[in-house]
Amino acid sequence: MSADNLVVLLKKILTLHQNLLKLAERKTDILKKGDIDALNDQMKEEQKYILAIKQLENERIALVDKWLGSRVKDKTLSKCIEMASEPVRSKLEEIHEELVKVTQDLKSLNDLNQQLTHQSLQYVNMSLDMLLPQEQNAGYGNPAGTKGKKQTRSMFDSKA
Repeated sequence: MSADNLVVLLKKILTLHQNLLKLAERKTDILKKGDIDALNDQMKEEQKYILAIKQLENERIALVDKWLGSRVKDKTLSKCIEMASEPVRSKLEEIHEELVKVTQDLKSLNDLNQQLTHQSLQYVNMSLDMLLPQEQNAGYGNPAGTKGKKQTRSMFDSKA
């Protein structure tokens, strides 16, 4: 009976991962558009899914522990497939394959989103550097005199 419960629980986990993948795809479009408000909403939605996945994962660990007991130290899905009888084994293998595919797709999308975020931050920093230039001494000066002064960037050039 625990094996059937495990299949049901793993299907729920798979569904949550698939929904998280759809959110990651939407997040890519949002990052390309640069819509900060939509990005914040998207991240809140992702956090809900991540929390739900963590809760189901804890349930899965408890269920596998109950099903396999202390006879098996390695309580992974692969070990469950190995220990299961045939009708359940094929279902577990199918879910395992789908979970691996979804998590790989999710990882690649998250890497892409991370790169897009990094590029956006570089653009913002470059824009700020262009708007707020740093003061530079063109000639010789007393290095001891600049130690006590703290250089600050101002929004406007006061020499103008």
